[in-house]
Amino acid sequence: MALVASLANVVSSVMQRLGVENAPSSGPSMGLVRHMIQRPVWLAGFVIMFLAYCAQAVALHLGSLNVVQPVLVSEWVLLVLVLWLWYATPLRARDLVATFATASGLAAFLAVSSPRDGTRVPSNALWLVLGLVVGAVVLALVVAGSRGPSWWRALARGAGASVGFSLVAAITKSMTNELLSGWGALFGSWQIYALALVGTASFVIMQSAFQVGPFAASQTSLILMNPFVSIVIGAIAFDESLRGGALFRTLEVASLLVMVVGVIGLATSPLVASVHAEDDHGHHLAGRGRLARRREAR
Repeated sequence: MALVASLANVVSSVMQRLGVENAPSSGPSMGLVRHMIQRPVWLAGFVIMFLAYCAQAVALHLGSLNVVQPVLVSEWVLLVLVLWLWYATPLRARDLVATFATASGLAAFLAVSSPRDGTRVPSNALWLVLGLVVGAVVLALVVAGSRGPSWWRALARGAGASVGFSLVAAITKSMTNELLSGWGALFGSWQIYALALVGTASFVIMQSAFQVGPFAASQTSLILMNPFVSIVIGAIAFDESLRGGALFRTLEVASLLVMVVGVIGLATSPLVASVHAEDDHGHHLAGRGRLARRREAR
C-alpha cells in the first residue's frame, strides 16, 4: 500500500504539473486557482493525491512508521520510471546511478533492519509532549530559514515541513484505529482535528520552502528528514523497533547513507526538478506522453 501511495503521488504530481502549464501566473493568485480548477487533468490529479493519502493511511494502519515512511522514498524511483517509460525522457548515467542507489539503499535497509511493529498505545499525555517537541523543532527550523541565502532558507523550511509531515503520519496511524469504531468516534476524537491543524501548517511551510529557494534544496530536506524523524516518532509513540546489534546497526546506517546519496542525486537532477519547474519553457509534459504520440501518429 505504501508503494501504491508512492505511485499515486507520482501520477498526481505529473497531472497537476500538466494542469498548471500555460497558466496566467506561476505564483499564488486567484487567476491560477481558477485556471487549475477548470482543468480536468489538474482536478484528476488532486483526486489521485487524496487517494494516495488514503493508501498511505491503510499502509500505516497495517504496518509501522519505520516501514511505510521509508518506502515512500521510492516515489523518486517511480518518477524516473514514469518519465522514462511514458514520456521517453532520456536518462543520463547520473540519473541511473542515483536511481539504483536510492532503490538498493532502501531495499537493503528494509531487509537488514527487519522493522518490528509496536504494541504501545500512546497516552494523551505522550501525544501532547510529542506534539510540543515536534512543534518546537518545526518552529526552530522555520525561524532558521527566515535568514540567509535562498538555498539555506529552502533547505531549513523544507526540513521543518518534513518534520511536521512525520507527525501527520503518526497521527494518521492513530486516527485509523479510531475510524474502526465508526465515523462518530472519529469526529469525536482529537486526532482528526490535530491532523487538519498539523497537516495544514506543514503544507503551508512546504509551499513557503518551494517559493524562497531552489527546488532541489527544499525537496532534498523534505524527502530525507521524514523517514528518520518517523522512525524516531514510531519508537517513542508506538514502541516500534529495528533489529539491534553492532553488525546490523552498522549495515542499517550504511544502507541509509546509500539511499541518502541516491535521493540527493535525484533531487538535484534536472530530470526531476524540471517536472516541478515553474517556467513553462523549462519543461512541457503536454503532448509528450505515449497517448499523445499515438494520436499524433494517427
